[in-house]
Amino acid sequence: MNKDRNKYKRVLGIDPATRGFGFILFEGSEYPIDWGTKEAREKKNVRCLKKISELIEFYHPDVIVLEDCAAKGARRCLRVQRLIEEIGKLASKQKIKVRRFSRTKVKVVFSESSATTKHQIAIRIAVLLPELERSLPPFRKPWMPEDERMSIFDAASFALTFYYGSDKRRGLVTPLL
Repeated sequence: MNKDRNKYKRVLGIDPATRGFGFILFEGSEYPIDWGTKEAREKKNVRCLKKISELIEFYHPDVIVLEDCAAKGARRCLRVQRLIEEIGKLASKQKIKVRRFSRTKVKVVFSESSATTKHQIAIRIAVLLPELERSLPPFRKPWMPEDERMSIFDAASFALTFYYGSDKRRGLVTPLL
């Protein structure tokens, strides 16, 4: 891979969930180096911020990618909106760039490869990044709660949307097709 292809070497995607958050760290759009979920049951935002701070301290990302909760159609509870805002402040204090993408933007980017639902996008990510295939949750029926592992794929979708935009501006072929 060309070293100049991605201006930002380490991109940390974070997606808050009901019981914590999912994350993925990329070193270039084709190289996830760590991913998983972190649990926080009590004082969720405080504990999540502490764990995110630890990830930042350990990995030193160049960019943190989050959901844009201010975008039209965003459906995040107030606690998660505040957490995302606090993550942005934490990153800014440490001079880390923050990028936010709406779910609509993610769907537009992935629709180029015929993936428009969360599950279709997760499947597409598992195809692009086979190392994540074991983490792919099963299809969710309407009466089922969302699998916590889906937050890994949501975080990956934000990070890949970031890379897609960076590559497109440089006139490079997208890794999503």
